Amino acid sequence: MSSSSASTPFRASRRALRDEVYDALLEMLVDGHLGAGEALGIDPLSVQLGVSPTPVREALVQLESTGLVTRTALRGYKVAPPMSREAMEQLFDARVLLEEGAARRAVAHRESLVPQLRRVLEEQRDHGAALVDAPEGDASVKDLSDYLADDRAFHDAIFQATGNRFFIEMARHISVHGQRLRQFVEHHHVDAELAVAEHERILRAMEAGDADEVAETMRVHILAVRERTLSDAES
Repeated sequence: MSSSSASTPFRASRRALRDEVYDALLEMLVDGHLGAGEALGIDPLSVQLGVSPTPVREALVQLESTGLVTRTALRGYKVAPPMSREAMEQLFDARVLLEEGAARRAVAHRESLVPQLRRVLEEQRDHGAALVDAPEGDASVKDLSDYLADDRAFHDAIFQATGNRFFIEMARHISVHGQRLRQFVEHHHVDAELAVAEHERILRAMEAGDADEVAETMRVHILAVRERTLSDAES
């Protein structure tokens, strides 16, 4: 066996470990376990995750490219600060273009997509009702987590239905920033009823097979979410 062939399994194993560490750190970032500005020491993280410092360092380099983590010379890595208003607006500009295009393309696969969207929407409606019915400020973490998971699942199903891996990869990247954004925006109102109604309109247009209407209802939905998010950020 040649030396290059012998080294292949090692490289693959190392890459897999780095990816696992990346996923673990990403989850810690988006679920709020790591706060804005918090230092990310390589050695403490390696101990916490039970791995050597090397895959942690490699994962942090990868995370830096997403903008979720920043690096300062001689000071190391830290969690990126909250998004500026300009960054929020740019994020939603990208979402409008990406999600409108994906929704239009997904119409061709509505036969399998519509039942999936209907199931997700029913779950989102139930979880959203629990949030709306809860006394102000008293919604459970689980109810909110379930509702947000349903919200992501609705959009993810549309991206998956496109069958376009570049749509899916771009959506995953933007979704990370969307989830992170939620940590820095204090919702002064529960928009579950509005979001569910907007999803319902998208679903009806998808059922009808009207690509223009599907794209338009998706555009209106993302712009409405943008307006509510920016309003909350200013409060």
